[in-house]
Amino acid sequence: MGKYNFARNRNKIQTKISTIEYIIVFLNKFSVFLYLNLNTIIMVLEHLISVREIRKKPYKIFILSIISTLIAILLTNFLSQNGLFLTFLITLAILPITINNLRLEEKREKYDFFWNYFYSLNFIYRHSEIIVYYLSIIFSIALTISFFYLILPPEISTKIFSNQIQIISQITGNFSSKEIFSKILLNNLFVVSICFIFSLFYSTGAIFLITWNATVLGIAVGQGARQLFGIPSIPLVLLSYLPHGIFEFLGYVFAGIAGGILSIAITRHKENKKHKLFVLKDSVLLFFVGVGFIIIGAIVESFLI
Repeated sequence: MGKYNFARNRNKIQTKISTIEYIIVFLNKFSVFLYLNLNTIIMVLEHLISVREIRKKPYKIFILSIISTLIAILLTNFLSQNGLFLTFLITLAILPITINNLRLEEKREKYDFFWNYFYSLNFIYRHSEIIVYYLSIIFSIALTISFFYLILPPEISTKIFSNQIQIISQITGNFSSKEIFSKILLNNLFVVSICFIFSLFYSTGAIFLITWNATVLGIAVGQGARQLFGIPSIPLVLLSYLPHGIFEFLGYVFAGIAGGILSIAITRHKENKKHKLFVLKDSVLLFFVGVGFIIIGAIVESFLI
């Protein structure tokens, strides 16, 4: 009887191993297809989802970001690359639609009726569409990364997400609340400043940093979910990061938008001083509100959680 149970258990183990091997082979073959047709796939995604549709239905950029992240994970594994390369691929996939989003805004700014409408809105509502756009990208990437961190074999997930795992290990340890606060605040203020500067020189420049931080959040959520109940725990763990995470990401997004609209004000509104001054004020306000969010997030993470 004991030999029979041993043989049966061995067969089960072999079946599981074979299933995993088949999955890995399939993923590798699918990755080859994606690698050979990457440009075509990106172009198809752009045509399927227009910027105007995304503004009316933000869930579409959420879906697009999930697809982009999935493709990036498969290609990163196929090419035996790490987390930085993964972030680059995700950025590459969502950058065209982000640029088109900005171009649509520039077209609208040519008309007086747009400015009359723009002046009539309150500060937050003026930029609500682009804020929702970035937040949709952040949370879709984080959810997708955490899901694949859990379902992929450990040796593959450790390789693909190596940079993110390293960053998380560096910010965890035995520190006092004041030390944690200083470390978190200085790091996040640095990221906010870089987001602003990158966007100032290139309007969509902050998208890489925002994507990178979204992947780090995804790994943190995945690690937390693994300690609980696995995949079903992902929403719960993500919610546990929201009290401070939402402030941090809003800080990054606001700084990115601030740099982007300041870049537009400098290059597009040289002749119209009224528009230029208005956008300049909005840019400064967005940046300092973003810094305020970062400070609040650091306080919540260090002293309240």
